[in-house]
Amino acid sequence: MARTLIPRAVAAGATIRSGCRVIKLDRDGDRVIGAQARLTRPDGGPDERLTIRADEVVVCGGAIQTPALLQRSGFRGPIGKHLKMHPTIKIAARFPHPVDHGDVPMHRITEFAPNLTIGGSASRRGHVALAVADCDADAAARLEDWEHVSVYYAAIRSEAGGRVIALPGLRDPLVTYRLTDGDLSRLSRGLVHLGEALLAAGATELYPSVVGAPVARDVSGLLPWWNAVDRRASNLMTVHLTSSIRMGNDPRAAGADSYGKIHGATNLRVNDASLLPDAPGVNPQATIMTIAARNADALLASLS
Repeated sequence: MARTLIPRAVAAGATIRSGCRVIKLDRDGDRVIGAQARLTRPDGGPDERLTIRADEVVVCGGAIQTPALLQRSGFRGPIGKHLKMHPTIKIAARFPHPVDHGDVPMHRITEFAPNLTIGGSASRRGHVALAVADCDADAAARLEDWEHVSVYYAAIRSEAGGRVIALPGLRDPLVTYRLTDGDLSRLSRGLVHLGEALLAAGATELYPSVVGAPVARDVSGLLPWWNAVDRRASNLMTVHLTSSIRMGNDPRAAGADSYGKIHGATNLRVNDASLLPDAPGVNPQATIMTIAARNADALLASLS
């Protein structure tokens, strides 16, 4: 974005305000007439209040901050409901040789997709430290030659759903998400399949992101992992958050139409991952960009 679309926007006349946090949208009936924001001063002084006026408003804050902003601005109904994600469990794997930590590996195992995908994760020293610290291992000792350790993931397509709730007086919203028993079963399966793949690739020790789980050095060492994955012990993560303002024609079930226009507002649109009706089981980046480009074209066409 910093090298492509943002320079093109600036060249076309757009103004970019960094350090600017939108607090609330200003409304006049069913129209949004602008926004109230706070601008962080580079000298560390008090935030500057900023009022933005606009004929058309497009919110692109992602699946967490977009519904929170709309809720703070008085929009309710399905806004913030139906949050979806790909719960992800990890393994830090030790190899007998140093591994490349420069870039995130692009290789993936898709045999079990879309319900389960396996691949490589970010593996800087800090990432390795976090991964090793979870399981039954001496984290300090494992980090002495961390260059031999890399982190891998197993991500599932989840049955569960969550919510985003803006709470009065708090800067960030409350996000809840409760895994189903089926989700936990898929995570256990994913963890074991990932361990099998890493051992076959030459790993000598596997450290799962499950508190208290044993280190595995062979296939038999993976057996205790089946029952170790639960809601308390598993340290999960995700980078794919979607669906908190999912698109659809029924305003009772969807927050926006397929072009991102918020139901009940004449000039307010959303154009980010929150529009996706579900987490698709694959990286949603291409889908999000396609929908965003389509919706931007539709908005521009309606103004011409």
